[in-house]
Amino acid sequence: MPKKERTLASPSFDRTLQRFPIRKSELDRFKFGKRKYQEVANSKDGTLLCLDVACGAKPFPKANVLCDLHVKPVPDRSMLHLQTDGKPFVLCNCCFLPFKDRAFDFVTSYYLIEHISNPGIFFRELKRVSEHGYVQCPSWFNELIYGEDVHNWIVLKRKNQLYLKRIRVNQQLHLGFLFHRLYRLTAWKIMHAILDETFHLFTVNYEF
Repeated sequence: MPKKERTLASPSFDRTLQRFPIRKSELDRFKFGKRKYQEVANSKDGTLLCLDVACGAKPFPKANVLCDLHVKPVPDRSMLHLQTDGKPFVLCNCCFLPFKDRAFDFVTSYYLIEHISNPGIFFRELKRVSEHGYVQCPSWFNELIYGEDVHNWIVLKRKNQLYLKRIRVNQQLHLGFLFHRLYRLTAWKIMHAILDETFHLFTVNYEF
């Protein structure tokens, strides 16, 4: 079935989208996680009980239960006010999830691992509470050009194994301010989305 293109709904998008026609999915930050969720759901022939860890202001749409360490914006995550969309919310530390073993069918976490001090414990907890899951974080290239000072780790992926390396100041280009300004432009957001969906240039995706 041919993939649908995004309709020109907003005047501010008109010129850009006429030059760069893209699929609606390419602008969806959850696109890769949704694909993994659907893959697992198909294998189990039913709906999944899903947990979103560190949901923040943008919870995973398929999640049934949300959890986070914060309910208000914090400097190291640049998060907006917590959004629960009326779903159950648990205040907890991601390294000590207050759930039974295999309590969930699927677990997700977006843009958290690069912030925390104990990634190993975090991953053990994810795999303890759920048989399947999806984790997304910035790629080394993303870290290089955007230069997030609040991130602790460069995350690399080889054969679905993650390798973390502590970020040092001299590993960044210090051009983050320029690329953050670019990201405010519609054209750059679209190019960013296209490059990421095609080449995984800006994100690292881990599945289990």
